[in-house]
Amino acid sequence: MPDILPCDILVVGAGPAGSTAAAAAAREGAETVMIDAKVRIGEQPHCGEFVPERLFSETAIEKTAIIQRVDYLETRLITKARAVDRDAIPSGRGADTQTDSQGTSGDVENSEYKRSEILSPGFLIDRVRFDRDLAREAAAQGVTVFCSARLVGAEDGAWVVEHGGQKKVFRPRLTIASDGARSTVAATLALKPPKVLRGLQVEVPLVEPLNKTLVFLDRNFVGGYGWLFPKGKAANVGIGAFPCKQIRMGKMLDQFMETLCREGMIRRGILARSGGLIPVSGIREKLVLDTAVFCGDAAGLTHPITGAGIPQAIFSGELAGRAAAAAITKSDRRYLREYEAEIRSRYEGIISHALSKRALMMDRWDDPDFEALCEETWIGFKGYRKRIRIGVPA
Repeated sequence: MPDILPCDILVVGAGPAGSTAAAAAAREGAETVMIDAKVRIGEQPHCGEFVPERLFSETAIEKTAIIQRVDYLETRLITKARAVDRDAIPSGRGADTQTDSQGTSGDVENSEYKRSEILSPGFLIDRVRFDRDLAREAAAQGVTVFCSARLVGAEDGAWVVEHGGQKKVFRPRLTIASDGARSTVAATLALKPPKVLRGLQVEVPLVEPLNKTLVFLDRNFVGGYGWLFPKGKAANVGIGAFPCKQIRMGKMLDQFMETLCREGMIRRGILARSGGLIPVSGIREKLVLDTAVFCGDAAGLTHPITGAGIPQAIFSGELAGRAAAAAITKSDRRYLREYEAEIRSRYEGIISHALSKRALMMDRWDDPDFEALCEETWIGFKGYRKRIRIGVPA
């Protein structure tokens, strides 16, 4: 049996939530260890790498990871829908025609897309550098960081971790779970897993620079969407959809890329690939258990419609780290209860509204009027603001 290593706080997962939580806990005087299963912290990110402008104005995060600024989000809703062939999985519409690439204001229709453009100021970032900078800051605050360290189970109230071909056993006073959609901490504690979208993404060369993010709504992207997020001379192109055996995500992404190539938006070739799971079933029933605190994706704080989650991860990580440290140093669990109350106060209304839209979306996904459904359930259209009560728009 390996030696049992005590610490005040064990942070599981070194993404934005985990590194922020670890740094905050260490600053408050807690002896903190952070583990991450990846060989290199930050690789490979499966998010679109967009963050809102206010994230940098409201936090002390370094701006060195910023690649470019964007000002708008343009939604392109496919207006020439046809029956979904789940075996063939056709690409997004518009593959055989050139479409107008000029930005528009408000809702405009043409032969291929209905467009909606809204202000959405923010930045495209290098997530690898972003995550690693946050982990370096945690280490600078005194956190002991282990990469290639995978949580594999629990024994006698301690966590068993595989690291470098050996087992380490940690017995923290509190554990902060920041280990993503399919949290190993949650699974070990026999908690119910969230519903998830599966995302696939590639980095590809752009034909010309863009100052906006693009989202594509297509009936074939079941429960999700396609995206093109510019990063200087390149772009992240991806699709998110509910995983099911009838949908071949890889082929669907290839055909979406072919559509964008024919429309003159991207060049052929792939610079990087990534993929992952995005929780879309809302905040966990409990964020604080006996000895575990959940934050970030592991807490279910991603937006159920867009899948966005970096700002929530940073905010919840900071609060979780401070609350966990205070609960230990002051021997008062009240700080943990206050953490959960603050998170719910800040996010529960927004996420509950998005959940009602997701329920409506999935209930009516196969309705003939797909355009009307998107206009009511996607944030780029005015209909998204309508509240839903007992399944009926108010």
